[in-house]
Amino acid sequence: MIVALLLAATQATLPPPVAEWDRLPPFPVPRAADIVDGASFVQGEIDSGHCQPSPASPAAGVRLVAPVAILVGETGIVRQIVPQAIGCSTIEQYTVGYLLSLTRTGADTPPSPEPGWYRLNVSYRW
Repeated sequence: MIVALLLAATQATLPPPVAEWDRLPPFPVPRAADIVDGASFVQGEIDSGHCQPSPASPAAGVRLVAPVAILVGETGIVRQIVPQAIGCSTIEQYTVGYLLSLTRTGADTPPSPEPGWYRLNVSYRW
């Protein structure tokens, strides 16, 4: 019971992401990550018919874009990542999990931005 109350209190203190995602500042990333396994997973989900998301414009070979909103807390740590619906929950959640892993390991990440919500568009190519 105490754990449930603490969890509810913690969740209530997180501000919701902005409804207009395009108005969020971009989340700073130093370079594009090369995720061969990630693209293979995403391609497999689409090719198998598990997902039918809207295709991206074919600029630079991009096949799918998965937008997310990222909440950076007061201590500079990523507190929450919210996927924008793209019509495929497995790809949305895969993207969130991958980004959480990157932010926790600190692989090639710049210093944390100011607290608040940011946007990031993850592009998959294959």
